[in-house]
Amino acid sequence: MISVSKLSVFEQLEPEKRKYAETVWHIIKNRRAMRWVYSYEEKPVPKDFIEQIIDAGCQAPSPENYQPWEFVVVTDLETRKAIGRLGKIFCKYMFGGGQITWKEVSTWRFGYMKKPSAIGISTVLMGTGWLMEYIEKSVIVVICCRSGLVGAKHFTHVVPITAQQLASRMAQGCAFMAAQNMLLMAHALGVGSCYFNFPMSSPAAEAKIAELCNIPYPEFTIIGFVSLAWPLFPRTRGPDRSSPAKKAWYNFLGNSWENFKEE
Repeated sequence: MISVSKLSVFEQLEPEKRKYAETVWHIIKNRRAMRWVYSYEEKPVPKDFIEQIIDAGCQAPSPENYQPWEFVVVTDLETRKAIGRLGKIFCKYMFGGGQITWKEVSTWRFGYMKKPSAIGISTVLMGTGWLMEYIEKSVIVVICCRSGLVGAKHFTHVVPITAQQLASRMAQGCAFMAAQNMLLMAHALGVGSCYFNFPMSSPAAEAKIAELCNIPYPEFTIIGFVSLAWPLFPRTRGPDRSSPAKKAWYNFLGNSWENFKEE
């Protein structure tokens, strides 16, 4: 008889629960950023698909069901182009202009990877603006969240700035979880997606995007964007993710996960 400890987590489940768990794991493990896509004009993403993806974002957790996020779905070509231009400016500043080679990029940014060369090359391509075309091709979901405490202006006592900062961090954390939900739902539906935030390279850039989308800035902060488009071809390969053995610790940082003992 095989002991439970030698079975995988999935093998320990009842058949229906196992199938459900394996499906969820497959979606999480195989999701990848998709930048090689059809333009919205060539092959539109239907409204009901977009709504299902947004609905997944709405299901993200938030304290006391606070739901601090707002989603602006941008299909307007000129607005998409404007967001794309701001993204290209930042990437050209960071990686372009012939200042660095892909080998240098792979060394100082991706040196921790076993095979960083391909990522270094793609980063330099981003510096040329070439790989950034997916932004203006895609439906863009602008994710913004409240910058402070709801109703703070109505308080009868002084709210410490630390409380405002804590509320802002909480709101941003919730919005990031909403973004992840959307990425996973898009992948499950076969829609290509990518999370990015480099167009907000400065307060002026963020304010410009907020103006284009009628977002009351800085009352609401833009935390990032999710692109949605049909992929030109499947992408199943990507850099390996670290295992818990490398990223998890037992009770305190530095104490190997291998030391974990079940009570």
